[in-house]
Amino acid sequence: MTDISPESTPGGPDDERVPDDLSSLFADPDRQDLLEKMARQQVHGTRAGMADATTGSEHEIPLPVPPAATVVGGLVFEDDEDQENGAAPVPAPRPSSDGWTWQDAFPTGTFDSAVWAHRKRVFLHGLARHAGHSHVYAWRLSKLSGLGMMAGARDSWHYYTAQEYADMVDTARRKNLAPDIIAALREERLEYARARRREPLLVGASTAVLTVVAAAVAVADVYGLLTASPAAVLLLGILSAMGLREHKRRNPDQPLTAAFALPDGAGGEHPPLTDTMLNDVLRTAKVLKEDQEIRLVEPIRAAEINGIEARFRLPQEVTFSQLMAKKEAIAGALDIEERWLDIRKDGSANRVSFWYCTADPFATPRTSPLVESPERTDVWKRGILIGFNRRGMPIYLKLRHVMALLGGMSRTGKGMLLRNLLCGLGLDPRVNLRLVAGAKPGEHRGYAPVCATFFGRRPERLIALMEALLAEAYRREEILEDQARAKFGERDLDEFPLELLIIDEFKQYANSSVRILDPNDDREEGPRRTIKASDRIAELLEELGAFAAALNITVAVITQDPDANTIPRGFKSNSGARVATRTGGPVQTNAILKDGATGAGLRAHEIPESIPGGAIVDIDGAPGELIRSFFIEDEEYDGAADIIAAGRALREELGRAPGQFSDPIEDYLLAVTGLSSSGGGPNGSGRPGPLSDTEGLDEPATVLTLMLDAFAKAFDPERMSTQDLLPCLAVMDPDIFSYEALGLDEPAEDASPEDARSTVVSYGRRGGKKLAEEIAKVLDGTDRELVAKEWTKGGRGRGYYLADLRSAAGIAPE
Repeated sequence: MTDISPESTPGGPDDERVPDDLSSLFADPDRQDLLEKMARQQVHGTRAGMADATTGSEHEIPLPVPPAATVVGGLVFEDDEDQENGAAPVPAPRPSSDGWTWQDAFPTGTFDSAVWAHRKRVFLHGLARHAGHSHVYAWRLSKLSGLGMMAGARDSWHYYTAQEYADMVDTARRKNLAPDIIAALREERLEYARARRREPLLVGASTAVLTVVAAAVAVADVYGLLTASPAAVLLLGILSAMGLREHKRRNPDQPLTAAFALPDGAGGEHPPLTDTMLNDVLRTAKVLKEDQEIRLVEPIRAAEINGIEARFRLPQEVTFSQLMAKKEAIAGALDIEERWLDIRKDGSANRVSFWYCTADPFATPRTSPLVESPERTDVWKRGILIGFNRRGMPIYLKLRHVMALLGGMSRTGKGMLLRNLLCGLGLDPRVNLRLVAGAKPGEHRGYAPVCATFFGRRPERLIALMEALLAEAYRREEILEDQARAKFGERDLDEFPLELLIIDEFKQYANSSVRILDPNDDREEGPRRTIKASDRIAELLEELGAFAAALNITVAVITQDPDANTIPRGFKSNSGARVATRTGGPVQTNAILKDGATGAGLRAHEIPESIPGGAIVDIDGAPGELIRSFFIEDEEYDGAADIIAAGRALREELGRAPGQFSDPIEDYLLAVTGLSSSGGGPNGSGRPGPLSDTEGLDEPATVLTLMLDAFAKAFDPERMSTQDLLPCLAVMDPDIFSYEALGLDEPAEDASPEDARSTVVSYGRRGGKKLAEEIAKVLDGTDRELVAKEWTKGGRGRGYYLADLRSAAGIAPE
């Protein structure tokens, strides 16, 4: 490389003079790229970059690498905590010339399989396109051959007859020249014509052409057309060439390729992208002018989900914002939907990563990789795997030092997002997972083994839990103050684990009519004031959101049908991670994401119903991106069971399972309420109980609990028939409600329909009687009752109403 340092002496053998007009260096884009590369290499040779071999010693002196750094492929990666504490990154040593490989001598993309896959697709598409229009080419070739035959016959006749003299005779007549001149021209024409007919070349050429034609006809007559095809093809090629020449003479302004150009619309659907096609698309969308074009910085490559990616440099007159403003027009020019197109900056203001696919990238669901391989996750650095974006890239939700908000309409995928979130959190033992269900606690019962706290439908207990977290936050804040630090990091997780409170169906708590004693009213005499539990919950939520994130304490709120008043403003403004599934309108979208989100293009209310689990995420690493959550089976069977079991085993191995470690939060709840909700309570159902009751509640209480859980798993319908209740109860308590416990044999697989129906009817009668007896035992000695009722509306049936069940269980109506 030429030495361009200030110490260089002019006049040496390698001296390069600087031109007087520096604009000439930047006129050529290729020269500009070369200068940019040379400048980058020169910066690497300074003290701020890598060791400079041109100005120092002959040998490179590698810089020392601290123990906290990791060297991979010549690059130094700093530990995350060192970055947080202000440690400066250590520059990597300059790679030596020995690192050069023979692949570097070839153009970019030469050994890239994705590039060759796209090139193969372009070739096959072109081949299929031209083969599919072979009839068009055959007809045009025939027309050109006929034109060539006519032109050849005309030119031959004109040559044989010296037609140019006939033209001169006509010109002489029009000018009224003397008759002797015209006669002389005619005589000269006859002499020239006789001389031409005796030329050896003309005689030989005519004889050869006639011989080839006669031979082709004779061979075709004797041996068939296939045998004569070589001669016919040769003759057809000659005539086509003559016709093409005549076509050019008649149409001098058209290129020769216009004779074979296919009509518009003959390219088929979604042809592979090429640089020419990309320039045409941008011109059609009015991004580029006719005299402008983009330049590829690397070959076009195939991408995931039938996608295509191109990286290019915009002209200097075109900005990235102008390109993004025409995104809809670009999608129209490509004949795709706008959400199938993704345009991003690629390292600089005028470099673009252009990606699109020819089919809906979210049409096919993807199963979470944790289902097949439930390995330990890194919630702190990498985040929780929740879904994939339109490019097929995995999306991770980081919950360190942030508050989180997830919302959307009912049945739009919030449950599946939460399922991915809980499974990922369960596989990191450094997280104390505290799950609070606002509705349907039975739906989350399977996560109890990895939950340090799990309960549902208890506003008073949620208040106590948040007060315990607030007390823990103040304790941790004092420790940070003593250590003169601003926040906890990853290395503090052993002593101060990530406390993560997830409140599902928060609207049930926000609209709760339960009243509690006012904590600010400390008078000893007279009745104390009461306040709504929802007001106290909102107050505590805002207080935690204001400062607890830096203390390894995170709160994630999940709600449906939110409005401006559902989420406390103080918590929302401090939420750094927001996820919105499909909403009912712009107001709900702004309530979840941020004020003005719809104006910024984050339109969660426009997510198509055809994308189950579709959501817009506004998180670190994916701001305002449309994703689809990974699928974990939850209807046919519990697809999360193996993941939770793996998480439980991992926690038990490290002594981090519920009940194995000192838990100040649960200790506080136990002291205040006398009940424990560690691991979902004594029976893991989300119902808190006394710590000494390791066998669960007594039989009578369990019956009502199981019925509530059965309703919850059915998404709390208004009523359930006894015939539908009994199978659920048999799974949860087979000792009482199974076929065997009721003295019946389950229907055999080969049993006739009549026998199976008879057995089911008998099971319903005996099970219904047994259920009534168990309910009577529970309510014996109380003033409550629960009886089966019949109904005819919506189909005849007999069973229990949810409102009656809750009243019998002592649950106050909301």
